[in-house]
Amino acid sequence: MNQSQISGKLVFFNTKDDLRTSGFLLDSGGDDIIVFVHGMGGNFYKEGFIKEASDVLDEYSFFSFNTRGAEVVKSFKDSKGDRHLLGTAFEKFEECVQDIDGAVELLKSLGFERIHLMGHSTGCQKILYYALNRKGIESLIHLAPADDYEIWKNYLGEDFERYVSIARDMVSKGEGDKLMVEMYKRTGDLWSAKRFLSFASRENWEARMFNYEDLSTFSEVKIPTFVALGREDQYFLRPVEWYAERLKNAYRGEKLKVEILPGDHSFHGYEELLFRKILDFLRDVK
Repeated sequence: MNQSQISGKLVFFNTKDDLRTSGFLLDSGGDDIIVFVHGMGGNFYKEGFIKEASDVLDEYSFFSFNTRGAEVVKSFKDSKGDRHLLGTAFEKFEECVQDIDGAVELLKSLGFERIHLMGHSTGCQKILYYALNRKGIESLIHLAPADDYEIWKNYLGEDFERYVSIARDMVSKGEGDKLMVEMYKRTGDLWSAKRFLSFASRENWEARMFNYEDLSTFSEVKIPTFVALGREDQYFLRPVEWYAERLKNAYRGEKLKVEILPGDHSFHGYEELLFRKILDFLRDVK
């Protein structure tokens, strides 16, 4: 039987706006902690990342938690017991600040003094947006920060603009929180109209965060930043070196490290190498 056991603490807590969620804490006993923010359809128990965080990070603690965008569709309760249907299909991108605020406040109450935010995939957009709106973060760690606008425009092809038009029409009719049934029938993907437009229209924050043709938003965040790009990442439509150079040219802060590593979008099979590079970066920053 293929088993993997990782010792840590399962933690339940509330987001800043009172949604009940959960996470997994690896406590090294130090003052620094990495807070992991998953991507679309993801969750806090990403095995490869948690295992290597446990094995590699040494003096750095690690906290992985479910945002309101966990899974595809997920129900959350608030302190009154009321249910809220969210998950990736229904979340509002800007509310990621409420999720990360809740995690940061929890960790501060447990005695952690220095917070490092780590995002994977769309989690990168979220931690960058958080850093634009909050202070007190020591560094950002971006793992596979792809451009969702570019990805979905390529994926949907000539139908992309038609779906954007359908979503806009639904929002104008007050149906923005309803699922785009026509898209589901064609692709099997679940999106509310508002959620789809969040990354399918450059007028929205989410679609601008990692627009590699215009990285002005990325340029605004000047805290130390680490970026890992997988050479075989299936979501990068150009050679990965092009994305690396765009990031290097856009950064305006005190320290940027961009690593091109072997592996796909989740660095499968290379998680240990990834986390050793992250550890080197954090020690250098400290």
